[in-house]
Amino acid sequence: MTWEGRRTHAEVVSRNRPNDGLKSEPPQNAVGLVKESEKALLEKLHSVPLFSGLKDKELKSILASGKQRSYAEGRVIVGEGEAGLGFYLILDGGVEVKRKGRTVAKLGSGNFFGEMSLLDSNPRSSDVVATAPTACLVLSSWDFQALAESHNEIAMNLLRTLVHRLRESDRALSD
Repeated sequence: MTWEGRRTHAEVVSRNRPNDGLKSEPPQNAVGLVKESEKALLEKLHSVPLFSGLKDKELKSILASGKQRSYAEGRVIVGEGEAGLGFYLILDGGVEVKRKGRTVAKLGSGNFFGEMSLLDSNPRSSDVVATAPTACLVLSSWDFQALAESHNEIAMNLLRTLVHRLRESDRALSD
C-alpha cells in the first residue's frame, strides 16, 4: 500500500486547513517530513540487516503490518522502564539511545530499535529521543510474531541481530 492509501493524523488535520489548490507535493507528516512511497520503503527495508534476504512479497507483508509515525525533535519516542510493545525502523531523522540519562548510541535512517520487545514485553532498557524531526516505521510485537511464524527468515535474522548487539554490549562493558 502506498502513502496515498493511508491517512495520518497530520493528513486528517490538514483537511481542515484552507487548500491553496496546489497538488505538486506529497503529503507530509506532523513534523514536516515527506511520507515515504512504497518503493522507497521497500528499498530501506532491503538495507536493514534484520530484513536482509527477504523477498519483496515478505517485505510488503511487513509494510502492510507497520505504521508510519513521526516525532518532533526532542520527543521521547520510548521511555526507559515503559512496556516494550514494538519495533521502530528509522526512515528519516535521528535518535539518541540513553540509559540513565547517558547517551549510549546514536542512530539514523536505516537503523532500528525496540527489537527486544518483539520477543518479550519486558520494560524498555533505554530512552530513545528524537534528535531531529524523525519518521519511523513502527511494527507491533503481535504483528511481528505473526510475520515471524509465517516467514522463518525474519525470525532468524532477528536472532542474529540480537546476538550481534549482545556481543557489542559485552565488548563495551569489558573495555
